[in-house]
Amino acid sequence: MKIAFKINLLFTGIVTCILLGMAILVYNLSKENVRRDFSQRIKNRAARTAYLYDRFSSDTTNLLKSIDANSPPVLINRNVGIYDTGYRELYEFHDTSAGELRPDTIWLDKARENGEYFLNRDNIEIGVFYHTNQLFVLVAAENIEGRAYINNLRRIFNIYFPVAVLVSLLAGYLFSRTIIRPIKQTIRDVKLITSQNLSHRLFTGTGKDELAQLNGTFNELLNRLEESFAMEKRFISNASHELSTPLTAVSSQIEVSLLQERSPEEYREVLLSILKDAQGLHQLTRTLLEIAKAGSNGAISLEKVRIDEVLIKAHSVVLHQNPDYKVELAFAELPEDENECMVFGNVHLLQSAFKNIIENGCKYSPDNRVKSDLLFNGSVTEILFTNKSDFLPTDEIEKLFEPFYRSSNAENKPGVGLGLTLTRRIISLHKGTLTLRFDPEKGTVIHIVLPTLKK
Repeated sequence: MKIAFKINLLFTGIVTCILLGMAILVYNLSKENVRRDFSQRIKNRAARTAYLYDRFSSDTTNLLKSIDANSPPVLINRNVGIYDTGYRELYEFHDTSAGELRPDTIWLDKARENGEYFLNRDNIEIGVFYHTNQLFVLVAAENIEGRAYINNLRRIFNIYFPVAVLVSLLAGYLFSRTIIRPIKQTIRDVKLITSQNLSHRLFTGTGKDELAQLNGTFNELLNRLEESFAMEKRFISNASHELSTPLTAVSSQIEVSLLQERSPEEYREVLLSILKDAQGLHQLTRTLLEIAKAGSNGAISLEKVRIDEVLIKAHSVVLHQNPDYKVELAFAELPEDENECMVFGNVHLLQSAFKNIIENGCKYSPDNRVKSDLLFNGSVTEILFTNKSDFLPTDEIEKLFEPFYRSSNAENKPGVGLGLTLTRRIISLHKGTLTLRFDPEKGTVIHIVLPTLKK
């Protein structure tokens, strides 16, 4: 069942229920008002008859009959009767079109108890009243006008209610088409989006309704997907180039060395050159594997880790591999709650991330120096790495985290441009954030924030 049909059916059902409820309410209120109005007319006539009977006590019967016979026909097919407390008839009058109505003693008893009693018998409205002069007055008449009004009202409802339902069906159809139109447009736009056409975007219009917000959110998703696809293509292209270059160099050196007999010293030089290329290739391959591992969210083991110990270990590894580097560690006062020093993570990945930052900081700093500050702030721990590297434009800073990107000040520096890419993925995997900024006084500052185990 299509959503347009569901909307039309729901809209028609709601409107039909409202119309039916209003029709029933109007019908019942009208019927009650007609009954109440006619009952009041009967009551007024009974009070007038009782007054005249009490006023002209000498010749009441003849006078009342004359008045009733010559009065305007306000009540149709009327019956008027007066009875004493012994249920004896004192006066009776009825129209020639109506037969004489004899009251039941039960009616009189109920009128005595309640002061008045109304009933309907064979479309005749009957009212019995007990007055202070100890007389029962009975007035009965047929409410032809009121019954005709109610019948006309019922006929109107029977005719116009189906028409109203048909109108609501048509309105629901137009209403559903109006609502579904932008959804159909979205469906057409989505069908145009393929892996070869990720640049197409959904129409959001000028409105700010939920559908426009949904399309806008989907466009943002497409932006991220397009960026990821482009980055993946660049990554594959750059990785292929970086992998093929040392392999080509190795094979070329071997081919050249085999062209003729060479001295042991020449073979040694060739082997040392091949070893250097192989080590670079090994480092590149290991870094690519670490990036892939950092990107597979459920594939690594996580445990409680003291962040200060990981930072100290990374510091020791860097200095052991690079004796010329200078790394300064500055720790804030250790908190009393040990959970403020603990993070939930992987020791080897965090150590690799810190090691990459420290090595890059020393490599690109003129004095080969990096300062590391560890701060404990309750639910998070912050690590600041600062070095005196050259100024980088803002638009170039974000590109540093793209795979194989080398900054403008990286000339003649070893590396393939994967360190910061790996580091950001590792920090992101640990639910943390990594930002890089340039401070004119301090130099380049890398700011890492990781959530601790403190709740």
